[in-house]
Amino acid sequence: MASTRLRNAFKYSIDNSDDDDEPMELDEEEQEKLIAKLRRENEERNRQFMIIFSAIPVTSVLAFLPAIMTSASLHPKFVSLLAITSLLSTAYILVFIPSQRPPEPGSKRPMRHLEPVPGPLHQYLSYLNAGLSLLLGLYAIGFRGRNGVHDGFWMLCLLPGLVFSIIVVARRVMLSVDVSELEGLKYGYKGA
Repeated sequence: MASTRLRNAFKYSIDNSDDDDEPMELDEEEQEKLIAKLRRENEERNRQFMIIFSAIPVTSVLAFLPAIMTSASLHPKFVSLLAITSLLSTAYILVFIPSQRPPEPGSKRPMRHLEPVPGPLHQYLSYLNAGLSLLLGLYAIGFRGRNGVHDGFWMLCLLPGLVFSIIVVARRVMLSVDVSELEGLKYGYKGA
């Protein structure tokens, strides 16, 4: 008896057949590997974004150094020091204060809180930095038409608030991707 070989019809990759529309089912082990891979990729991407975005406030500090060095008046020097403080605290917030997702309204709180409670610096630094950025914005309004101050200095006073808002948005975007939500979407499919 001669062996027969069945031929499969050639299908284009763009072909809209029913087989392509069905999702591929993964067993538990494949799901765990996929979630672990996605978690590693997300952590690596967040690390890269953190390095890139931490460079923004650090390099913005350089814009205020000439005002400290060359200004004859004490007032622009003081405002420049406040701006440098705001920019460095923005970098600190990005790098050292961990991003935490707020708890869902319907979720239960654990009985024991095993994570260390953050200190007052971690709790209030963002609010203090926002207040300092607002104060610098008010100084910008005061410096706008003032004599004895460099013409563009008022725009420099707005820089810490702009950088802080960019960093806040970037942290929210990095926080919006939560791979741990995939744990709840796992389905019980046993492999062969």
